[in-house]
Amino acid sequence: MSEPIAQSPEKQSKGGAFCSLKHRNYRYYFFAQLLSLTGSWTQTTALMWLSYSSEQQSLWPSLIAALQVLPGCFLGPLGGRLADQYPRKKLILITQILFSLQSLSLFLAVYFGFTSPYILLCFSLLWGVINAIDLPARLTFLVEMVGMQDLFNAVALNSLQFNLARLAGPAIGALLLINYGPEACFLLNTLSYLILILALVLMNQATMFQEPSQRNNASLFDGLKFILARSDLVLVISIAGGMALLGWPLLALLPGFVEKELTLGQEAYGTLLSGVGGGALTSALILAILGNKASKGISQALGMLLAGVGLFTLGVSNSMLFALPSTVLFGAGMILFFATSQGLVQLGAGNTHRGLVLGVWSMMLCSMVPMGNFLAGPLADLFTVRHVMLSQAVLIWILLMLFVLIKTRPFLSKPAA
Repeated sequence: MSEPIAQSPEKQSKGGAFCSLKHRNYRYYFFAQLLSLTGSWTQTTALMWLSYSSEQQSLWPSLIAALQVLPGCFLGPLGGRLADQYPRKKLILITQILFSLQSLSLFLAVYFGFTSPYILLCFSLLWGVINAIDLPARLTFLVEMVGMQDLFNAVALNSLQFNLARLAGPAIGALLLINYGPEACFLLNTLSYLILILALVLMNQATMFQEPSQRNNASLFDGLKFILARSDLVLVISIAGGMALLGWPLLALLPGFVEKELTLGQEAYGTLLSGVGGGALTSALILAILGNKASKGISQALGMLLAGVGLFTLGVSNSMLFALPSTVLFGAGMILFFATSQGLVQLGAGNTHRGLVLGVWSMMLCSMVPMGNFLAGPLADLFTVRHVMLSQAVLIWILLMLFVLIKTRPFLSKPAA
């Protein structure tokens, strides 16, 4: 029988909300990655606003967001296979160096006045290609830093880290945009990558947890065959794809919503992005505190419910008084769902196909997010941002009902033999 997603109680960590930080290598990674992700969100904030302000159309930030993840649709499994075949720390070092060079080039381009939306799209595509290789490597690297016992806690802390950055990055980006211009955001991001590179260099390889089957010659077909034999993994990955399609395009819709519906400017845009981060941060912290005590199915369903409520109330908001709490609800719901789901996939991947399974996970998200952006941006220009948000909320609730229906039919959600 295939290995079930949930760990047995004796293998589950009992070390508390921050038990993963007892591992020195993970401490280095956690705080350096926090700074690096803050820089990345600062850059994304500037890119979204710069692309929208140049043409006054929601299409451009939607394309920017799409191209940052679209390469993962095609290269995610390749990144997963590389993570299974080569030392993950070295692979991540290479991608971080490439990220820093991309950000530095973007800084120079904007500094010298090359701000055409098409140029910004090219830089976003380049970032997406690098990220397609980097993401599976970083996801699989967690188990080497903390081991299996603390893996779910590390996933929760990674969500906490990501959303601390999501909270701080847009706020910093908005301040830099107003006072120094977008090029300052790109320069800050370049410097943040150097900090993560230094942390990786300082890690102690001797204390890493080694997976005996990390380097193998399994093909993409082998990874897909492993997943398809596990109905529980199929359910988690499929529902996550639907949530990515319907939920994450909100980030690209926010510039148009702020300007056209709320008639506000850059500061309000940064505040709403930070609201998403604040809600997501709250969920990630709750998951880290609860650890394995939290019911995974309930966490996923509650996350879907909150994300839909946040989108719906945002769609009917006319002021920041109602819009900000709505983004908090949305962020809380999305991370409650995705952090739980990613933890389940990590635990269910097993040692033999970890990179490939997480590569397929990345491929699903990286295909659904741009597809959602390609649909949401033009539809917002054709109709209104409000109509798109309300439609997304209703569709998420329909997806929730489907999820609950499947979960209440045990033969559909149990691991296959």
